[in-house]
Amino acid sequence: MIDSFYIGAYWETKKELLEDVIEPTLQTLEQLSELDEQFYNFYELGTSRKQAFENRIPLEFGYIKELYQKRLKKADLDQNGYSKIGYGLSLWTGQNEDESSQISFNVGSSSNKIRNRCLIKIPTEGVARERLLQLNKVKEIIKLLILKWNPDLVVLTSKELSTALDITNDLGWVTYVKAKQRKTKYKSSSRMVHESNYHGGDLFYLTTDNGLVYDYNLINEYQSLKKQIQ
Repeated sequence: MIDSFYIGAYWETKKELLEDVIEPTLQTLEQLSELDEQFYNFYELGTSRKQAFENRIPLEFGYIKELYQKRLKKADLDQNGYSKIGYGLSLWTGQNEDESSQISFNVGSSSNKIRNRCLIKIPTEGVARERLLQLNKVKEIIKLLILKWNPDLVVLTSKELSTALDITNDLGWVTYVKAKQRKTKYKSSSRMVHESNYHGGDLFYLTTDNGLVYDYNLINEYQSLKKQIQ
């Protein structure tokens, strides 16, 4: 069975107007395209691949605004133009089915029931999958998400890890936790690297022999970290 990986950035309530989220969305997409060729093109999801290919996304302020507005109902807005449930957008990178990625934004929510997030799906097959699961590449993407969205948590996780640890998205193969006012003293093992003061937070990841971010033989290394983070 092929494991499924994704990078997720999460943060709590942040009341924003639609115009406030467009620029960081644009910058995220633009800088992803600079970080890796997997993200050279973005397409609006359609009912078929053919339909999606007809909707290549220009990285322009006005166009991104239109895409957000497509999923926004007038009833969602208050009298000052804020949406309590936030704004949503999903894009596709256009490669063959198992070699493509998706990126989705659900941002600008002020509801305690809706977590703001940006998700990047890693391909299940192909050379891009291995490239995007290299530690250096993952750290570049995580850094980008931190600088653009100031999240509370960023993880590179997988279905296998979540199942083994009985968690959802609180911990990943690579985990960034924003620093709290009361500093937590984390204890790490010999195989677990802890970078403190990493762009305003703490970054945790494994040391592996192949440069990849995961090693199924070392899942137990995360049990102690799970107790400290949760």
